[in-house]
Amino acid sequence: MPAEGSASSHAWINQTGAMLTRRTLLLGGAAAVALGAGAAVEERDDPRVRRLLHRLGLVHSPDHQVPVSHVEEISGELTSSHLSRPAGWTIAMPSGPVAGVVYCLHGQGNDHRMAFDDIHVPDVVAAARAPLAVAAVDGGSGSYWHARADGDDPLRMLFDEFIPLVEGRVGSGTRRAVLGWSMGGYGALLAAERDPTRFEAVAAASPALWTTPSATPAIAFDGAADYHRNDVFAGVRHLAGLVVRIDCGTDDPFYDADRQLAARLPRGHPGSFGPGFHDAAYWRSVAPAQIATIASALGVSTERS
Repeated sequence: MPAEGSASSHAWINQTGAMLTRRTLLLGGAAAVALGAGAAVEERDDPRVRRLLHRLGLVHSPDHQVPVSHVEEISGELTSSHLSRPAGWTIAMPSGPVAGVVYCLHGQGNDHRMAFDDIHVPDVVAAARAPLAVAAVDGGSGSYWHARADGDDPLRMLFDEFIPLVEGRVGSGTRRAVLGWSMGGYGALLAAERDPTRFEAVAAASPALWTTPSATPAIAFDGAADYHRNDVFAGVRHLAGLVVRIDCGTDDPFYDADRQLAARLPRGHPGSFGPGFHDAAYWRSVAPAQIATIASALGVSTERS
């Protein structure tokens, strides 16, 4: 499966189980022609048409670029007792003392380099002049960051092995936040619910959420019972003590479910629901605001880029 956020990626089709019908394709083709000639507003606003046009490269998410920071990166491989294969990891270090760590959880079909190569989180942190380390680890391309029937448990790996590994390098007791995209956005919320005392803040970009087990694709959960064991809607009360930010584009297939979860947050959230699709461009566009929210929760001052 192609990586989320890449040029060839449209993982949301698999995640939602939606299939483009012949009617949708014809409608999209007609809309593409109509757009070139000044289509009616209602045609351009049809979500199916807009998503198809996005796939064709005719409409786009907002984007945001920051200067390359050339921050120091340390990489390695973790042999985990909770995973069936070694997990790659990278930590980006600020030039001065570390005031906190942003733990990044990647999306479906991707790996830990998503935070660095696609979203450029360390560059966003550097542009904000925030003394934060950025750390990411491979959780499995389709793990959805929870214990699976095959024996893998990337969440336990994160808690029991990766966080201690990072703090062994940056200093124990460092304040923490967790940030994720799509599958990783869901994972970030789940991690914060499972152990809210570990984190000060959680930021989820377009988290992959479903409100019923019947709506989920097979890759996300091992049946209905597994969905209910890991239902972030059911555990939302555990987020009462954290700063929680959810961002999602209005053309994202997870928009409705994400809005529902945001409305249930115990203390509200400083996120956004504006123009954008389910892609890396949109996630880059909200990254500066996410880092500003995280830094504020960790008691760190920033300069918005």
